[in-house]
Amino acid sequence: MKTVKIMKTLTSVLIAVLFTVSAVAQKPDANFVSKNSKTDNLLTGENTVLLVIDWQQDLINVVHNINQNVMMNNIQAMVKTANLFHVPVIETTIGVKMAGSTPTVPSVKSLIHKNVENIDRVALNAWQNKALVEAVRKTGRKKILITGLWTSGCPTYTTLDALKDGYEVYILADLMGDATTMAHDTAIDRMVQAGAIPFTWEGAGAEMLRSYTNPKAFTGDETKGGFVEIMKKHFYPFAGKY
Repeated sequence: MKTVKIMKTLTSVLIAVLFTVSAVAQKPDANFVSKNSKTDNLLTGENTVLLVIDWQQDLINVVHNINQNVMMNNIQAMVKTANLFHVPVIETTIGVKMAGSTPTVPSVKSLIHKNVENIDRVALNAWQNKALVEAVRKTGRKKILITGLWTSGCPTYTTLDALKDGYEVYILADLMGDATTMAHDTAIDRMVQAGAIPFTWEGAGAEMLRSYTNPKAFTGDETKGGFVEIMKKHFYPFAGKY
């Protein structure tokens, strides 16, 4: 009888252990620590805003520090990523009404939500446009992702003034372009020395994703395959090309 009881006890213990191991195995996120997405020190979909500055064909044509096709792939990927994580997108152009410059190119414009009204400027410095500054302020977000052309002009001036006004500015170096590599690189250096944080589109996207527990990893309202799909289309095929 004692042997039977011992065997039953051992069996019960073994079952309990197996159940526990199975439960842990079924929860790979058991050790994941979530953070407040609004007060997070890192980028999230709830504390970040994206500036899309001067993606106009007459400016794109002059870019030579990076392959133009690669650069266009990158800006499309970033806008898609912003939409996926519900990051507000602020679109702005220079001189369309006053100087007859071309508007935002269709390949970018088509990805920006139709309720976003473009802000056309006369000033190279986007931060010297009241409507743009107010649009950023209304989001209530203090982290700004800046993209734009040309690096040494509009994005630089905008970054320097946004920093002065207390914003945390991330300059997406693979979403900026200039006529020469020197012009681009020295502008990036100037912004970094002033306090801007250099980054890339996929780095920003991955930071907002943060974990595969995030539903946006595999699903999205517009991008059905989520961030993973964006990476497969816009990042992996371009590895090593810039």
